[in-house]
Amino acid sequence: MLFGAFFVLVVVSAGVTFWGINLQKDDALLINLAGRQRMLVQQISRLALKSASEKDPADLAALQEARGIFEQTLQALQEGGEVFYLPDQEATLSSTRDPRILSQLEILDETWRELLPAFDEINARDAGEPGYLAAVGALQERTPELVAQADRIVRLYEAAASQKMALLRRVQFGFFAAALGLLGLAAYWTHRAILEPLRELDRAAERLGQGDLDTPIQAQGLEEVQVLADTFETTRIQLLHSQQELIAWGNTLEEHVTQRTRELEGLYQVSKDISSRLDIQHVLRTVTEQARQLLDAEVAMLCLAEEPKQVLTLHSTSGFPEAVIHTSTSLNETLPSLVLGGERAFLCGQDGCQGTCGMIAAPYRTSHLAAPLRMGERVIGALCVGSTGRAAFSKDAEVLLTRLANSAAIAIENARLYDQAERLATLEERQRLAAEMHDGMAQTVNYLRLTADQADDQIQNGEGEQAVGTLSRLGRALNQLEGEMRRAIASLQEDLPPYYPLQEQLADLADEVGEVSGRVSWETSLKIPLILPGEESEQVLRVAREALLNACRHSQASTISLRLERDNGQARVVIEDDGLGFDPLHPLVEDGRQHFGLKIMRARAARIAGQVEIRSSPGKGARVILTWPVTDEPRSG
Repeated sequence: MLFGAFFVLVVVSAGVTFWGINLQKDDALLINLAGRQRMLVQQISRLALKSASEKDPADLAALQEARGIFEQTLQALQEGGEVFYLPDQEATLSSTRDPRILSQLEILDETWRELLPAFDEINARDAGEPGYLAAVGALQERTPELVAQADRIVRLYEAAASQKMALLRRVQFGFFAAALGLLGLAAYWTHRAILEPLRELDRAAERLGQGDLDTPIQAQGLEEVQVLADTFETTRIQLLHSQQELIAWGNTLEEHVTQRTRELEGLYQVSKDISSRLDIQHVLRTVTEQARQLLDAEVAMLCLAEEPKQVLTLHSTSGFPEAVIHTSTSLNETLPSLVLGGERAFLCGQDGCQGTCGMIAAPYRTSHLAAPLRMGERVIGALCVGSTGRAAFSKDAEVLLTRLANSAAIAIENARLYDQAERLATLEERQRLAAEMHDGMAQTVNYLRLTADQADDQIQNGEGEQAVGTLSRLGRALNQLEGEMRRAIASLQEDLPPYYPLQEQLADLADEVGEVSGRVSWETSLKIPLILPGEESEQVLRVAREALLNACRHSQASTISLRLERDNGQARVVIEDDGLGFDPLHPLVEDGRQHFGLKIMRARAARIAGQVEIRSSPGKGARVILTWPVTDEPRSG
């Protein structure tokens, strides 16, 4: 009600103020028009006097216009109505009710009417005629009287406007006083009905903050404050009950924390153990054994999914052997599909869910818990535990088995990948050795067989000298075969340290080959060490070795150079000699045997996304260029 009354007071005050502003504008208009009557009288007197000497039609027209405006304004001031105010603008006046103003307007009207015959004489006669001059004189004589009457009317209008403004100020002062009274009343009421109850609630909240939950909370005031007090009281009661429950629960908290700590420590040790081992059988055994121990179960099983066969196969078990009745189950069974399709462990009793684990004997699946072995969106199997007791596993057990299953999935997948990588590495090394033996030593053995047959034919044909030469070539080929076998064995024993620069490896290669031929020079323009992965370095070195050995054996060169370059993301190894040269399309060694070294070099270059280019012609030496892509990022071998 107080706020409503204050609102009404403000609205009425604003309305009165607006009314007073409009009233002041109307009074200002009336004062301006009354003052204009005085100026019109003076203008009429001046125009009449000017026409006494020479009758100008323009002056007469202006005289008649001033007369019309004066009469129109005088009538509007008396009776109200439209009146000319500004060019192309009219004003609407209401009739005045002030008797003093009306009386003075009537006097001005009577005086004006007495001068109307003089206006008629001025319009009817010519300038200079006696009657014309008399009329002008009459106007001049009564002008001061008309001016004085118009001034009195202006002063009366100003007095009336001042009275209205004084009344408006008194009304506004009354509104102001009423507003102050309402504000005072509102302040008193707010203090009694709101502030005091809120202070009491503040003190109650402080008591609650200090732990005083026994003192009831009471506050008298508005309905809303009472609701707030009731809420505080309800909160106090709930906090008191919660405090009592916390005290009761705190008595058993230490035991619960100890148990959870033991479980988490066990989970951490299991995760650490299985993550550090890459033997998949060890990982499977450890996971099942620790799952049984951590969850205090009687049996634990770990099964892996075989998607092509749509079966879940048992791979490891821990506990009583008689608990296992099957070693596989279909992925389409109810429980496997529920477990593998979920995000966490699935808790189920013998009679408490849809389906049971068909691998576990009935007594041991009275309570059982199964969790998916999940790798992101892919499920690789399931980890299950079982017990003969009812409700043997809690919600905490679900969380624990889920975490163990997640760790186990990662460890199993890592072990699988490691095992697969070992098999692939072994297979690749076997293929590499087979290729080297086939393309290197096998060709040399074949050459030895052909040479031996040739020597045998020569001996049987009595060609002793030719047989001696052939046997000499056979001895050199045997020496070459021995060298190739030694290099093959040495390559298997090479173990270059990580981040071993390619410059140093090529320099060592040049020294090694140069010890035999004494003709190999090494150079490079690279200032920054070029470090490659081990496999990449091995292929580069083997291509360079093969090219250097070919130059030493077949080129009869006086100089052989080995050079390393790098340009625009490409690395190049260039082996160049000034020897006999050959046709790259039909490479033949001196004994006419087909040479397969170039084919091997190109195959090695392809392994590192590179290529081998041969530039040679008979009698003009040879240049072998190995080019492959490199990056600026350091990589370990």
